[in-house]
Amino acid sequence: METYDPLPSRGKVLAMVYTVAAGIAIVVVALVLPLGGWVKEQIDIVFDHAPSDWLWPGVSGIAGLIIAVASLPMMFMRKFRRLYAVGVAWLSAGVLLGVFGLTRLVPVANGALGLLVQAGAFWLVAAVVWAARWLLRRGTAAQGESRDPADGEDVLFTRPVAPGALWWALCGGGLTLLPWAWAGAFGGFAETVFAALAAVGLALVASLVLGEHFWAPFAEVSSVRRIFGGGFAAGVALLVLGSAVSTGGLQLAAMLVAAALAFAIAGLQRGVRSGRITAAALAPALFGPLAFADADEFVPLAVGPEFGKWVMYGTLLAVIVAWIVGIVYSAASRRLTGLPAVGAGVAVVILAGVVGVNAYAQPGFHGEKVLVVMSEQANLSGVTGTRDQRLDEVHKRLLDTAASSQRSLRAELKSRGLSYRPFYVVNAIEVDTSPYSRSWLEDRKDVAEVLLNPRSRPVPSPEEPLSGGTRSSHSPTPNLRQIHAPQAWKSGRGKGVTIGIADSGVDGTHPSLAAHYRGGLDSWADPINHTKVPTDPEGHGTHVAGLAVGDDGVGVAPDANWMACANLPRNFGNPSDYLACMQFMLAPYQPGDDPWSGGNPSRAPDIVTNSWGCPRIEGCDAAVFGSALRAFDTAGVFFAVAAGNSGPRCGSASSPPAGDPDVYSVGSVDADNVVSSFSSRGPVTVDGHRMSKPDVSAPGEEVMSTLPGGGFGRLTGTSMATPQVAGAVAVLWSAHPSLKGDIAKTRKLLDDTASTVTKAHDAPLRQCGASAAGAGVVNVEAAVKAA
Repeated sequence: METYDPLPSRGKVLAMVYTVAAGIAIVVVALVLPLGGWVKEQIDIVFDHAPSDWLWPGVSGIAGLIIAVASLPMMFMRKFRRLYAVGVAWLSAGVLLGVFGLTRLVPVANGALGLLVQAGAFWLVAAVVWAARWLLRRGTAAQGESRDPADGEDVLFTRPVAPGALWWALCGGGLTLLPWAWAGAFGGFAETVFAALAAVGLALVASLVLGEHFWAPFAEVSSVRRIFGGGFAAGVALLVLGSAVSTGGLQLAAMLVAAALAFAIAGLQRGVRSGRITAAALAPALFGPLAFADADEFVPLAVGPEFGKWVMYGTLLAVIVAWIVGIVYSAASRRLTGLPAVGAGVAVVILAGVVGVNAYAQPGFHGEKVLVVMSEQANLSGVTGTRDQRLDEVHKRLLDTAASSQRSLRAELKSRGLSYRPFYVVNAIEVDTSPYSRSWLEDRKDVAEVLLNPRSRPVPSPEEPLSGGTRSSHSPTPNLRQIHAPQAWKSGRGKGVTIGIADSGVDGTHPSLAAHYRGGLDSWADPINHTKVPTDPEGHGTHVAGLAVGDDGVGVAPDANWMACANLPRNFGNPSDYLACMQFMLAPYQPGDDPWSGGNPSRAPDIVTNSWGCPRIEGCDAAVFGSALRAFDTAGVFFAVAAGNSGPRCGSASSPPAGDPDVYSVGSVDADNVVSSFSSRGPVTVDGHRMSKPDVSAPGEEVMSTLPGGGFGRLTGTSMATPQVAGAVAVLWSAHPSLKGDIAKTRKLLDDTASTVTKAHDAPLRQCGASAAGAGVVNVEAAVKAA
């Protein structure tokens, strides 16, 4: 064996200083670049930009290259065995990060497929490396040579390891699962299996990077230096490898938990020197964030902080647990490794604890589904007559088309044992099958497209709904005076008109809203949580309802009635949730009734206000709601839609349904009729047709309205502008009942009488032209007079 002469003290110091500096630099790069990629991805989601396929592969490749370059000088430190072993580990981790980055070409929204692809890559690399080292050892043995583990020939699966060390390593990683079982929830069954395969695969890769060739040189030093020096070096490598798994910010959780376990792994290496300890500890620790969290919900800028908060809790608690385990193992590893039976028993108890915590917190599987859009959509041309006649005819055509065209697919779904939920307002079927297995659906000739239909995973406890204070005065709010609503009340206040609220729900007990609830069993639907009476777990929908019909000087049409459907309980929806409420609004039905047979179009609201949008992250494409929106327009139901809060970029009003030609989309202005900087703008292109959006604007900054619990508060967004336009239509129709159901004439009146807008925040008004504010700010008084 080659002998090693100690370096001169000055050389040692320089080598160690470089190693520490390189380690710190690698940690910074490994954390900052994924964090930057995650922020960039969130910004793209907020503004509904088409995500770059190469964002995450690029982040991984750049990070891996920088890490490899920083580690290269350590390849010249062979006489300093520990530093050389550390350099080999860091260089290997950097190279592998770049290679595994290619697996991130799978979009973040398709999490199940992404995990499957990554699992395959991890297992393949582990198998290839292990096979290469096995062949190398065989060749060395045949030549009668002895190899030094520091040269890189790991003896994984050949060197005997104390069973106690493996059991306690498994216990350490398993303990980090407990916070995730409490804070998170499983996805689908297949997705959970793929998460397990990915976790074990990456743990095997880590065991090859941090095998005997890494730990052998640390056997020559004291336990303190092995644990702190080796633990730090191993933690850097695990931080880098952890960033190779998942996307959408979840790799940050995997990185931190994996790195935190490094000291526990180092503590168990006393006299063992095996990569199997690394694998046993790391596999359950990685399984936690991969299985119990969902990357496409971890988008605080767009979805809100609720889900992200629980991911943060799970990560923080798992890291703390890993550190505590590291302290215990560092102090008592010799005793623990001599007690394999006890370690096995503790592992069983931990597993039972994980199962029990999950069963208590969020049991079951909550996987993604798909929405199958059929090729044939109802032909609504030639529908004429009164509004009630048009509603009946539209409803009948939609039902007939869906029933006949879905028959074959429904039969196949039953034969495959797949549950489904059919829709007719758009001829589509929600299918309970994983997105990765949708190819057979896409191959059918009667299917136009198959969309992802993500589901929100449950959290241990929901956020408290928004609440507000009391109003000192019940006089009309400034935004109502800005659109001249009080002046129009002399002619009509919305009496005889019903507005549908499709949103997070409505607090039906609010004093300013309770008297205006239409009543009847078919005026409230909650297809998600199945509540029986109007309720609002978030607060957004209550604020919207108040601006449309509220008393106490906050509603544009205070004598109008309202009905509601909850399609946005946690500010994150999917195409099916939105379609369920559209179906209810077109033909309301009573709780427990079949929407197909129990729907009554004669009970449809006159107007529907929609302060929501469905971006790509929620599974929508630009034309998904087209058939339903044509149905509302043809039937004479006025459909008001928020333009979105992705401004001031031109073309930002693209999230459906805001850009559809059959809706009346609404932008936001401030108190001085200046276009809000956040207000989304056109022009937009849908089905090859380029059009100007929004259609009109209304006040949307710091607007006062109702909030759950009987209070009032201010919110900002095009969500606040939209119900004011819905209320304006209600006032107009109550003043001129002959206009009810005449969508084209109503829109023209609103357009022709809108107040001119000449300024915009943060961008010249001329930059987007008419697509900045539409026709201008709605003027209720002028519209009523013009009619």
